[in-house]
Amino acid sequence: MQRYFLKKENSYELTSDDIFHILKVMRMKMFDQFEIVNDEGVFLAKITNVIPFSYEIVKKIEENNEINGYIRLLYCIPKGEKLDLVIQKATELGVKEVVLINSSRCVAKIDSKNKEKKLERFNKIIKEATEQSKRDQLMILNDVIDYKNIDKYDADLSFIAFENESKKDEINVLNYLSSLKGKTINILIGPEGGFSQEEVDYAIEKGYQLTSLGKRILRSETACLSLISIFSYFMN
Repeated sequence: MQRYFLKKENSYELTSDDIFHILKVMRMKMFDQFEIVNDEGVFLAKITNVIPFSYEIVKKIEENNEINGYIRLLYCIPKGEKLDLVIQKATELGVKEVVLINSSRCVAKIDSKNKEKKLERFNKIIKEATEQSKRDQLMILNDVIDYKNIDKYDADLSFIAFENESKKDEINVLNYLSSLKGKTINILIGPEGGFSQEEVDYAIEKGYQLTSLGKRILRSETACLSLISIFSYFMN
């Protein structure tokens, strides 16, 4: 059943885009039902009028589709449409927050000139992915930071994906999987060019642990989704 997140202005209400989707895309009619989500929970609703559009609450739905814990993805901005993909899939996989980072090897940058427009588009992707995956909460994405500010985000466990040639400092995330529930986890992923050694050293200084994702070299978007999938599965 289709789910919609209500927008809070003077009161909770569906947006015009939501109503268009209900009537024109989903082709719902009088008395058809859909789900709405607000700060009070998830509710089953029924259409009571088409033009002008109106609905009524049928009942509250008691469920919890969120993971048991808090995954925060700190992602150094990649090129092109990779970021759209990662935001969409991170939402589906249960990530609670994404923080975008301008790091030294980022080709694409988000600055004060394009930040507002970019965040608006990203949050639209989040809303649509949240509704499609039937989550109970919208993923948070409201910050773009410089790499030096990664220490603003506290966590119980923090991991940085880095292809360390010596391997001697790497930890195996499998050792942590049984104790992830209820924890706040930071996942730090670099852009296409990876991290500089200085950035890795800084992350370690701030409490991040080096981790590898196997023998093969992964694209940045693949690394994001691989690590998120592992953690999400064990936090359900």
